[in-house]
Amino acid sequence: MQESSKNASSADDSSGTRRLRRLDRRTFLSAAGATGAAALAGCTGNSSGDSSGEGSGDSAGDSSGEGGSGTATASTANAKVGGTLQWGGAVPVQGLDPHIDTSAASKRVLENIYEEVVRLQDDYSIEPHLATSFEQSDDNTLLTFELREGVTFHNGKEMTSADVLATYERVQNGDYLATGFFDNVEELRAPDDYTFEIQLTQPFAPFLAKMATAELAVMPAENAEQDMVEEPIGTGPYQFESREIETSFTMTRYEDYWGASDEDGPFIDTIVKSEIPDPSVRLQSFLAGEYDFINGIAPKDVSRVESAPDVRFDSQFPKSLVYLGLNCDEAPFDNKDVRLALDYAIDKEKVAEAALYGTGQTTASPAAPGSPWVNPDISPRERDLEMAQEHLDAAGMSDGFSATFKIPQSYPTQVQAAEVIADDVSDAGIDLQIQQITWSSWLSDVYTDRNFQATTSSYLALWYPDVSFYKFLHPNGAFFFTGWENEEYNSLVEEARTIYDEDQRADLYHQATEILHEERAGHLLLWWQPSLYGAASAYKGDIGAPDGSTLQFWNNWLDR
Repeated sequence: MQESSKNASSADDSSGTRRLRRLDRRTFLSAAGATGAAALAGCTGNSSGDSSGEGSGDSAGDSSGEGGSGTATASTANAKVGGTLQWGGAVPVQGLDPHIDTSAASKRVLENIYEEVVRLQDDYSIEPHLATSFEQSDDNTLLTFELREGVTFHNGKEMTSADVLATYERVQNGDYLATGFFDNVEELRAPDDYTFEIQLTQPFAPFLAKMATAELAVMPAENAEQDMVEEPIGTGPYQFESREIETSFTMTRYEDYWGASDEDGPFIDTIVKSEIPDPSVRLQSFLAGEYDFINGIAPKDVSRVESAPDVRFDSQFPKSLVYLGLNCDEAPFDNKDVRLALDYAIDKEKVAEAALYGTGQTTASPAAPGSPWVNPDISPRERDLEMAQEHLDAAGMSDGFSATFKIPQSYPTQVQAAEVIADDVSDAGIDLQIQQITWSSWLSDVYTDRNFQATTSSYLALWYPDVSFYKFLHPNGAFFFTGWENEEYNSLVEEARTIYDEDQRADLYHQATEILHEERAGHLLLWWQPSLYGAASAYKGDIGAPDGSTLQFWNNWLDR
C-alpha cells in the first residue's frame, strides 16, 4: 500500500500466514491510521547481499535516470556540529513501535532512533551493524552474530545479546509484523553477552534481509516485554524527545552514540518534524524559509523547486511501486480476458507522464528497476484497442462493462492517473466509475473488507525480491488482497525462498513474472516513482536512506 506503511507488510511467511495476514492486517490498520497504504519500494541487492540470500543487483535508481540521493558521496570534511533542523513533513508520524508500526511516516523518524543487528547499504548489500560480524553455516541454517561491545541504549544501559534475544523472542512469540518469519526458526540462542545465534529449521533466504528492517529493530529487554512501545528507546544516533500527535515530532542527538565521530556525525543537535500534509502549504512554507527541508514534493512542483533560489532539490529512485488493483474474486475481474482487455486499453506511458511529469518509470515487473530479478523480456503492454476488443469478445462482454474504481483521494498523482485511465479505457467501452475515498475508507473498505472492483495504491521498500513477489502476490503473503491465485506461480516464489544462488533465484522470478504478465494478475503494475525532496542550501549531506523511502540524518549538518 502506500505512504503510510512502508512495510506494513512483513509477515510474508510461507506457512501459517493465513493467521499472520489477518494479524498484519489488524496491526497495520491500527498503526497506519488515516494515511498511506501499505508499502514497499525500491529493490535489488548485490553480490555481498546474496550471501544472505538476498541477491544482488545494482543501484536501482540510476537506471531510471532519476539519480539516487543526489549527494550520495557528500563529504563531511567541513561539517558543523549543532543547530536545529526544521523539517516540514508530508505525513504525520503514526505509532512508535517499530515491530508494529511500519508506516513510512513513522519509519522516517524511527530509522534514526532504532538500529538493527545488520543494516542495508546503499548498494543493497547487507552488512553487520550492531554486530561486528556474522557467519552462515554451509547448509544455510545457522546464523551466528558477534555483537558490538560498548553500544548503549538511550537509557544508558549497555546492549548485550540478552537484549537482542529478548527483542527477537518478542517478535517470535507475539503478533508482530515479522512474526511469520519465525515459523522458520528452530531456536534463538545467546551463549554469551556478545554472541547471538539463530538456528533455522531449513534454508530460508529472506531471513537476513528481514533482520535489516525495523521489524526486527533491537530494543532493551525490558521494553521488549511490553505489548506496545509508546516511548521509543533504541541505540541510534538520535533519541526521542517529544511528540504532539498530528502536529510535531522532535528528536535530539544522542551524545553517547557508539558510532559517533567527527567525520561521521551525528552533527545536528535537534530535528523538529512539523506535520504539514497539504503539499501546497508545505511547499509554500518551505519556499518562504520556514523549513530547512521538506519531503513529499508533488511531481508537478519539481520545476518550481529546481528553479527556486538557494534551494536544493533531491530525487531518490525508486521509492514506490504504484499499481491498479483488481478484485479477482468478483465480477468482472474474476475473468482473465476482462483483465487483459483493461490492460490493452491503457496507455501506460501517458498515464505515468500525466501523474509524474516525467519523474517515474513504467514497469511490467514488481522487481525494482536495475535489479537482476527483473525479467528483461517482459515489458508493459502497449495500448491496442483491437486486442482489447478481442479479449472483451472472449469474455462475452463485446459491448464493454462498467466497474467502480476506488481511489485514495489523499494521493493526487493517483487521482490524476485514474482520470487518464478512465478516459483511455472508455474508448474500449469500459466504464470505470471513479470514487475518491479517504485513506481510512480505503483501508477498511478496500483492503480489509475487499469491497472493491478496481483501485490504486502503492508499495514501498521492495528492496529484496521476496517482498516484490511474495508479500502481495502469493495467497499467504501479508498484503495479499486481490484474490488472484496461480499454483505454478506460487510454487516458483516458494522455491525461490530456499535458494541462495542469485542466478538460479533470478530465473525463478523471471518465470514468475511471465505468469503475472500472461495472467494479468490482480495487480496491473503502473509505475515506479521516486522520493522528491527540497532542502535549504545550508542543509548538507546525503538525503534519504538506502531503501528509498525513509530518511537517515546521522551524516547531515547545517552550514550556518
